[in-house]
Amino acid sequence: MAVSAMRLATVGVSDLDNALTLFRDGMQLNVEADGELSQALLSAWGLPTNTRARYAELSCKDYPIGRLRLVQYEPAATQQVRLDHGGAGADLGTDVGPKALDFYVADPITDSVQRIESLGYKFRSPPVKHQIAESISEECLFSGPDGVPILIMVGHRHASSSLRPGSPDGPFSEIPTISVVAGDLAATRRFYGDGLGLETVTDAETPEEYRDLVDDLTGVPKGTRIHFLMYVQPGEPSGKILLVHFFDQTGKRLEGRAGPGKLGFSLLTHDCDDLAALHERLQGVGARILVPPCAVDDYRLMLVEGPNCEVFEFTEA
Repeated sequence: MAVSAMRLATVGVSDLDNALTLFRDGMQLNVEADGELSQALLSAWGLPTNTRARYAELSCKDYPIGRLRLVQYEPAATQQVRLDHGGAGADLGTDVGPKALDFYVADPITDSVQRIESLGYKFRSPPVKHQIAESISEECLFSGPDGVPILIMVGHRHASSSLRPGSPDGPFSEIPTISVVAGDLAATRRFYGDGLGLETVTDAETPEEYRDLVDDLTGVPKGTRIHFLMYVQPGEPSGKILLVHFFDQTGKRLEGRAGPGKLGFSLLTHDCDDLAALHERLQGVGARILVPPCAVDDYRLMLVEGPNCEVFEFTEA
């Protein structure tokens, strides 16, 4: 039984055309498919029978992993997965749940910052250059459509397990990494390692000399300790899952906020060659099965809640 890297990151949006202005026109990602999601899929997702959904699936130069699926629901979605920045009642950066989408850009990062700013989006801080273990990155974060956190980065020194040769292959790459704020690291390791069988490539705390810079980047108070835990499909540098843990500063759990029908980064899709075996294995590590394996159109699907309020869609051809 094998589970792939993240093939799709689903982002619920209130205005699909507006979101395409950023991702298709500004970031120059390719639209690989669009139209309406099938009623069979919406039903499997547990959405009301009167729900309809327009979608667009985007890639970087047809790359099959790390794609973006934008979905606009009717009736309109109202629940945000994470109210990440600004406004009354904003969630804390340390709250447990799905966090951000990452994209590689070319050096200098300021060219990409200017491109995004020209579309009316604002960055939260200047680019931050920092090091975790042997990796050297330069990153900055902005709020995309419906407030979804989006991080752009230059991999000044990244291993081949993290940065695909030739990336970004355009102004912006496919999604090499998504981030999730993690609460319980032991439960997280059981789910991703023992349950999904993914491989750990980073398991380290931010060094003290970079702590304040990374705190600024992630929007948490200076002095906050941060541990990074990254999972990959062996041999696949994209579609990685980065778990970010804030030790004693860990906030509330964003219970019930992710999943189909929500606004923001709501769903992670991975392929699997044996859903029945995965179902059994995830039950063995105590995962919550939201929708057991079922037939949808010409494939099978299973929905699972992860240990950090993230929701997974596993598919088998």
